[in-house]
Amino acid sequence: MNKNFKGVYAVAVTPFKEDGSFDVESAKKHLDWLIEKGVHGICILGATGEYQSVSNEEHKAYVKEIVPYICERTSVIVGASRERPEDVVDLVQNIKECGGHAAMVLPPFYCHPSQDEIVEHYRYIMEKTQFPIVAYNNPGSAGIEIEKETFQEIFKLSHTAVVKESSGSMQKLTEVLIDAPEEVSVFCGCDNLAFESFADGAVGWISMLANVAPADCVELFNLVHEKKDLEAAFAVYKKLLPALNVLEGFPKPVQALKYGLKSRGLNGGYVRRPRKELTDEEKAFIDREMHLDEIK
Repeated sequence: MNKNFKGVYAVAVTPFKEDGSFDVESAKKHLDWLIEKGVHGICILGATGEYQSVSNEEHKAYVKEIVPYICERTSVIVGASRERPEDVVDLVQNIKECGGHAAMVLPPFYCHPSQDEIVEHYRYIMEKTQFPIVAYNNPGSAGIEIEKETFQEIFKLSHTAVVKESSGSMQKLTEVLIDAPEEVSVFCGCDNLAFESFADGAVGWISMLANVAPADCVELFNLVHEKKDLEAAFAVYKKLLPALNVLEGFPKPVQALKYGLKSRGLNGGYVRRPRKELTDEEKAFIDREMHLDEIK
């Protein structure tokens, strides 16, 4: 485990105003609340933060505003995935200058890189930035899976700090845990596999649900990882599972979280195109299925 990266990281939504501009004040209030509730870290501009809907210049401007605001209070990971590694390097250098602690990077998407090209992608980024990188395995988003032998090569790179495992396969997670060196932390990246992942040995969780239920997410992690109390942890997990399953199965998880924040007295803001706001029917589904009034 990398001692600098452990625990529950809320992958925060990015509040936008109706005109598409950043709602920085709402973002700061949300992040203050998450830190007060005890999350171990914050991940901004991940998929839940609509990173693909912002330009590189907007990304850098948001990082300059948000990262210095929270980096002295909590660990900060920033999503920096782009197809061109040169663009990733540009974003990571800004994250580094602003006080972030790591950058989360997918393999190049759409172009379906070969496994050796994936290794070269990470090697190039790390050599150019000299900054901790979260290698992110999410074949559903990237269109390609990081294979076992590829991970073994990525683990040899000097700035591999964390793996976020989001394939949805416990077998894959176990494989990564077995191969990961001591200095690399392995995180759960599938919300509805959190309990199983912690029991298997994952030392962290980049969590969507922590946006709206940070205290329960932290309790689940602590019960499994710190206290080894699986019975008590499973009771918490059963309470969270309806919401976790919605977030992993509902086609508009970002909108669901932004809508859910209203019940916490917070403003998740609007989404950017091509996303659309929830219909009344979809809001009724969230109210009925996520049971947000029962979790915290």
